[in-house]
Amino acid sequence: MKKNAIVTPRAPSSLPTVVLIGRPNVGKSTLFNRLCETRRALMSDIPGTTRDWQEGRAYWNGRTFRVIDTGGFAPGNDDVLAGVRLQVERWVKEADATLWLVDGLEGLTAADQSLAGWMRSRSPKRVIVVVNKTDDSKREVLAAEFHRLGFPEVVAVSASHGRNVNTLLEMMEENLPPPPPPEEETAYPKVALVGRPNVGKSSMLNAFLGEDRMIVSSVPGTTRDSVDTLLEKDDKKILFIDTAGLRSKKSKGSEGLEGLTRIMSERAMDRAEVAVLLLDASEGITEGDIAVGRLIDEKHRACVVAVNKWDLVQDRFRTARYYRDNYSEELPFMAWAPILFVSAKTKHHLPELLEAVLKTREAYFRSYNEEEITAFLWRQVQDRPYSHHAHKLVFHGAAQVSTAPTTIVCRCSMSDDDVHFSYRRHLENAFRKRYDLQGAPLILKFKRGRR
Repeated sequence: MKKNAIVTPRAPSSLPTVVLIGRPNVGKSTLFNRLCETRRALMSDIPGTTRDWQEGRAYWNGRTFRVIDTGGFAPGNDDVLAGVRLQVERWVKEADATLWLVDGLEGLTAADQSLAGWMRSRSPKRVIVVVNKTDDSKREVLAAEFHRLGFPEVVAVSASHGRNVNTLLEMMEENLPPPPPPEEETAYPKVALVGRPNVGKSSMLNAFLGEDRMIVSSVPGTTRDSVDTLLEKDDKKILFIDTAGLRSKKSKGSEGLEGLTRIMSERAMDRAEVAVLLLDASEGITEGDIAVGRLIDEKHRACVVAVNKWDLVQDRFRTARYYRDNYSEELPFMAWAPILFVSAKTKHHLPELLEAVLKTREAYFRSYNEEEITAFLWRQVQDRPYSHHAHKLVFHGAAQVSTAPTTIVCRCSMSDDDVHFSYRRHLENAFRKRYDLQGAPLILKFKRGRR
């Protein structure tokens, strides 16, 4: 294997795999959240909210298994629906067990019967028909007609209320092999792919993995959930979190489903350590890009900026100069982040992007010697003194109080309110240059006193 090769994580998992399938809006994401004890999946009354598959872990009676939530299976010829069906077919073939969700309130439909024929033709492994939305015992009779689908195991549940979910877990457990202890996710670098809609986040993740992990479409906003994917490279593991396209808070789409996607994307950012901010090389820096950059800055996340779709640029020299000349001016709060010109389609500079991500994360968690940073900052204050209202800044010492982000408290004769942002920026830039702190946020605080 070549040193910088990108390795797909499609090797069989040591954990047994359970797949959720069904028509749109039958409650797959609600059951996924219930089984995995998380609110990661996006829920909405709008059919087709989940389009990409996503993975979680469920724990029951000392066992651990993977749960795969797939998009709504529906007829149609557009790229998104066709992509969903291909993903469902692949997962049904690979699964150790399949949970087929149907709508108990709606009853047995022609679409359910059609899907039953499709399932039998592919000889899937163990299928449990899960009749959802049976919120009380009176509604359990609704499950009886679903035995006509030809699958022996049928269970009535309410995913939203948790009713009979333990019974479902017991049915799943019977034939699933015991897995090894779960891996520690906290050891993985966690990287969020962020950006406004249609800048190529899903294409970028697919390029890293070497497969169609995400549904890629030219329609802005195709990805609506935050999806976790583990990438293995050179014996290292990176957890990628692909997010829905973020729009400015002033966007007309801030209500309803668009508002939910923003919440889910912000939650994904909270779980990440490094953000890869994707820009569209053909469109320049937009208000949407600035809005996403501000969110990264507010969350104090490490960041690498990737100008995507470089393969579409005709005059690369002129375009690169535009970004380098305008980047610091348009995104001054992100000026410390490295910028790379990449292409998800051709994989141009993708190995360099991964290396930048790992280097940035290392800087994000770096610890500094107190005596060394005290001596360095003391020299900076001596070389460029600072005064406020005729009072000179007297520097006593410095101490790092946290990592991720790096936070340094300067003990001196002034407080935070007394130090102008331009002088603070001068010290930050000097510190970054001295310690090669590119891509990681730095917070300098000023505190009166010697201790």
